[in-house]
Amino acid sequence: MNTQALQELAHRARSERRELLAVLGTDAGQRVLNRLEARFETNLPVFQGKPGQYDALDAMRRDAHREVFLVIRRQLELARQEETQQHTDDEYTH
Repeated sequence: MNTQALQELAHRARSERRELLAVLGTDAGQRVLNRLEARFETNLPVFQGKPGQYDALDAMRRDAHREVFLVIRRQLELARQEETQQHTDDEYTH
């Protein structure tokens, strides 16, 4: 992949993170995320039940739910870091 294509991908990723932060980075957005995480029980271990009697499909489903929220939380964290860095950079240029 060439440099320009990589730069475009990075720009798109930053733009998508900014949108995610604008929507879910608010207090209301955080409450929605918290309710969804509770609804999908992402705080519970993936494997439920007695050892040796785990439901593999239930574990896969629970793991997939957890992964979605991990990605969302990580993207919000990166967006906040980028926002902080941008403010810092702006202070040095003005």
